[in-house]
Formats: sequence, C-alpha cells, structure tokens
Amino acid sequence: MKVYFQALLGLFILPFYAQTSQDSSKFADLQKRMELKALVVGRYAASFDKNIDFEGHHFSEDPEGEQEIVNNSFQMEYVRFATSFHINDRISTSILLNLANFNKETVSRKVLENAFVQYKANPYLNIRLGQFRPYFGLEDLHPFQLNNSYRWSNQYFLFGQNAWQSFQIGAAVYGELTKNNIPLKYYFTVYNGNNRNQTQDNDNNKNYSLRFEYVPSPIVQIGINGAITNRYHQNANAYGADLKINYPISPSWEIDAHIEYKKGTNFIAYNHAINTDTPLKNLQLNDFYMEGIYNLLRVKKFINNPYLKALEFSIRQEYLDTNSQVHGDILRSHIPMFSLVLAGDYNAKLSFVGVFYDYQTNIPDTSQYDSNRALIQFQVAF
Repeated sequence: MKVYFQALLGLFILPFYAQTSQDSSKFADLQKRMELKALVVGRYAASFDKNIDFEGHHFSEDPEGEQEIVNNSFQMEYVRFATSFHINDRISTSILLNLANFNKETVSRKVLENAFVQYKANPYLNIRLGQFRPYFGLEDLHPFQLNNSYRWSNQYFLFGQNAWQSFQIGAAVYGELTKNNIPLKYYFTVYNGNNRNQTQDNDNNKNYSLRFEYVPSPIVQIGINGAITNRYHQNANAYGADLKINYPISPSWEIDAHIEYKKGTNFIAYNHAINTDTPLKNLQLNDFYMEGIYNLLRVKKFINNPYLKALEFSIRQEYLDTNSQVHGDILRSHIPMFSLVLAGDYNAKLSFVGVFYDYQTNIPDTSQYDSNRALIQFQVAF
C-alpha cells in the first residue's frame, strides 16, 4: 500500500517537477507524523471553616440540621487528551479535550478546548485558525502543567468569563524577530468573543487583541496587552502588562517570578445591572470595569534523585476588583504551595496547597465569602 501511494504521489508531482529545475530538497517534507499527550490532575480538598464547603461556598446555619455541608472531597480537575497532527514541516493541526468535564450535568461548550490548524511560514510569520487561547497575558501562553500554582489565577477566570481570555474561536498571526537581533515577539488575534464551542457568532462584532513581548535578557520578559471590541453598540476594551523573571542562582537553585496587571470591561456585571428589577439610569458599558494584579514567586531546588527531581515552594498573592461599580466587591487571595517534582520536567508532581480567600464584603450563601482551605493535588503529564 505504501509503495502504491508513493507511486501515485510521484505521478502527481512529476509533471510539476519536469517543468522546473528545482531540486527536490526544496519541497516541503511530506512525511506525516502524529503526537499524543495526556494530562491527569486530581486533588483532595478540605475546608477549615464550619459553614464553608470544600469549594469555598458558604451555607447559612441550618437549625434543624437537615442540610449537610460537604467540607472535604476528592476531585478530578483535568483529564486532558491532546493530539497534534503534522501534515508537513509547515502545516499542523491540534486538538485538546478535557474528559473530566463529562462528570458535569452540562458538558456542551466544556469538553473541547483546543481545535486549530497552524501554518508556520517562518519565525516571523505564523498563522493559527480555530479554537485556542487568544494570547492575552502570561497565562494564555503556557500549558497547565507548567503553571506554578495549583490552578489559574482568579483574574484569568474572570477575564475568561468575559471572553477576553481563555478558549475562543478565531484567527491569530504571531512571530518573533530574534533572528534579526531584535528581542521582540508579537501576537495579533481576531476572535468572535463568545467563548468556546459556540455553533455560531451572535453578532457582527469581533474582539481584536494585540500582545508584545520584549526580552531584553535571557532572564527577563516584559509583556503588554491590549484588546478592543464593540458590544451593544458601545466600545469596550481591556489592557494589561506583565513581567516574568527566571533567575538561576546556581546549578541547583532557581527563582521564578510573575507579576501581571489587567483591567477590562466587565460584560457580565453590565448585563446583570441592566436586567435587574430596578436598573440604574444611564448605564454605560465602560462604567463596568474589572481590575486585578497578582504576583507569583517560585523557588526551586533541584535534587536529581531518580524518583525525586526537585522541591518547589511557590506563593501567589492576588488582588481582584471584580466590579468597580460595586463598593466592597474586592477579593484578596493568598495561595502558598509546596511541591515534590517526582519525574521529568513536571511529568509527575505532588503538591500541598493552602487557599485563603479574604473578601471585602461577605455575601451569605454564595462563594463570595471568606474561606480557608487545604488541598493535596497530583498531576501526571505524558
């Protein structure tokens, strides 16, 4: 079958080859290849507070004791299965599924995460089409297993819910100028702004996102982001800046730091305000902003034992104002984490995590309530 296929391929290519004097080495590599990757992330979570469940949701006192608060539980966060199909040295396609979401009642718009086609013309110009993260901040640029905390920041989740980040459907152009001795990378993305797995766009407007990364030295990276769109016949925007430092102190010690600030229009808060029974007068979309900053510091000690590669300590501290129109709608979080890297470069990791949330205003019977939790999390990436 292989010989037959090669013969047919030769008959197709021969007429074009005969008309030119090009050497065969100039043709793209026609050898196809496939990559398979998997990620499993699970955890045991427990609450330190009497009326807070293991996910941080508050429950009012039940005098009759009929409602049992589940303050500890095992969870599966990710069961990701990723495939990459390389058609030739320039064209490839990738698919990423999170099978853990099948345990939810509604799995539509949740299981499929990445599904895109990519064309790499050269280091300066690459094109991506399909569903992917739209390059808006540090957390859109690395896979989960390289995240230095137990999950993404609260800022990332909030901006994702408002379609500025997380998985979106669209197109991107990106590249870098390092071969010309210019330490600059760029990412330009156009996407629907409806979040992932939508059957079709619900308006004619698109989100436009632009990111630049400046790398003045091998240990420092500076990023800036900007995005605009039009919604409800009003302009909306988001912007931010970030700093990443990776400093090897010695062959056995390493320090890594991330700092990221973002501010953007909060569509969810605007929709909630105009749909209340007594909506505010003269509401404008850009009256509703969300704003946040976090810093993430990690210290890593390389062990290089056959079954223990490294020890890590990280702490993420975050300030997030989820709605600038609402006084007291601020979350401060502190998340220390100690990890044992058991295999490879985060191919297997066991983490012990503290999650401490401090809200400016507590709202009973919601997740906006002060909470203190502990987690034991494992991840295996292949």
